[in-house]
Amino acid sequence: MSATQRIIDHLERQSKAIPNKVFVTDANQTLTYSELFQRVVETAAGMQQRGVQPSDRVMLLLEHGIDHLISYFAAGYIGAIPVHLSINRPKGSVQQIAAITTSTYCITDNYPEALTDCDFEELPFRSLSGNNPPVRGTNEVAYMMFTSGTTGAPKAVMTSHKNTIATAESILDFTQMTADDRELISLPLAFTFGLGHIHALIMVGGQAVLTNKRYDLEHLTTLIQQKQATGFLASPAMLRDMVNFHREALICCGHYLRYMVVNCTPMEASLTQELLDLLPSTQIYMYYGMTEASRCAYIHYNENRHRLDFTGKRTVNVDLKIDNPDENGLGEICMKGPNVMLGYWNNPEETAKVIDTDGWIHSGDWGIMDKDGYVKVIGRINDQISVDGMKCQPSEVENVISELPWVERVTVCGISDETKFQVVGAAIIPSSYGVPNDIQTAVREHCSKRLEAFKIPVVVALVDQFPANELGKVNRKELSAQLKSQLQEA
Repeated sequence: MSATQRIIDHLERQSKAIPNKVFVTDANQTLTYSELFQRVVETAAGMQQRGVQPSDRVMLLLEHGIDHLISYFAAGYIGAIPVHLSINRPKGSVQQIAAITTSTYCITDNYPEALTDCDFEELPFRSLSGNNPPVRGTNEVAYMMFTSGTTGAPKAVMTSHKNTIATAESILDFTQMTADDRELISLPLAFTFGLGHIHALIMVGGQAVLTNKRYDLEHLTTLIQQKQATGFLASPAMLRDMVNFHREALICCGHYLRYMVVNCTPMEASLTQELLDLLPSTQIYMYYGMTEASRCAYIHYNENRHRLDFTGKRTVNVDLKIDNPDENGLGEICMKGPNVMLGYWNNPEETAKVIDTDGWIHSGDWGIMDKDGYVKVIGRINDQISVDGMKCQPSEVENVISELPWVERVTVCGISDETKFQVVGAAIIPSSYGVPNDIQTAVREHCSKRLEAFKIPVVVALVDQFPANELGKVNRKELSAQLKSQLQEA
């Protein structure tokens, strides 16, 4: 493996080329490229002194911040395999992940639960500092992250060094990121969104500002202005609330932001249009991908105002196709390229379910592709609702319900049913005005004008928020359980 194939080698190169340039800032510290690399080497030495060997799996149970980055690069420096985790994971989940990955070590700091009775050695981050030069190691696996994947059960995705470089090159290509860019990253480093941009910034010599206050939108808009951030990573939920509750602050951010990148949770076209209007000088991108194959497609909305409901075209070196399309062009989105994972750790059976013999990874997403190669995600295959054998995509019902003026946001899911297998349920976050007294009747009457009878929601609920993961993606399974309980109570 050549030196230029690993992100850690790009970090070392930058530590010599631009040693005094600030690379990363968080709430507690600021480090230049050379200072960060020195801390990585010292921590790697400390890990080796504690017995960490090449290929050992080392869980990272740390806050979103610089200490997480140091631990990640230190593990890679000595050839161990870092396993990225959110510090919010409960102890039982950490133990499950340790068992799946046969992790022997866990680097921690400020974790709220005791881990002394677990089958791995806890390494407090602040104790990891060695004076002896560490022995460098190599490993094909750059890191592992956990995902439910396309088949439901949690699995450890093995991401190679080749994957990380390919993903970073895609980010650099579509954002046109330069050494002058300074990104605000609030999305967790335990996910590919934030970590991928760290890699890209290192390769180009840019700067990262990290904050773990991703739900404090006033803090984020203030930080963008204080740090004069030129780039910002966001989820649709974050942007929706910024538009609704921090509009003036968001407009002020537009004076600094050269670009904004949104993760691949579907974003309604009306919100995208509003962002384009409020931030005329900011380039707005959305990317499409999965933990198993990051940054497969992107779209530059400023140049595709006629495609605001699309997700993107293929990124550099990646191929996209619609597998087994029907007469309307609808089929499964599949990807192929250097960004596709090595596989699931110790799970060849599940790997074979998503990567076929020709190297195409199956996304589990329904989609269509236009004549110019732009993909539109229609919905998850396993989110498809089956009502007495008749199929319904949640997005189809969501689009109709969204037409109602009092609906701020809506999510539709299937609810288990003894006679029909599933029925349709809808959860609505209402706007601040005009909500009818009988929402069930209002929604059903509106849907009856546009949808077949089996697609009309059986239960409609008003909610303050949808259950979601850390990246803002709605957890339809959990929502379905909530609506099921409400249906039973009715």
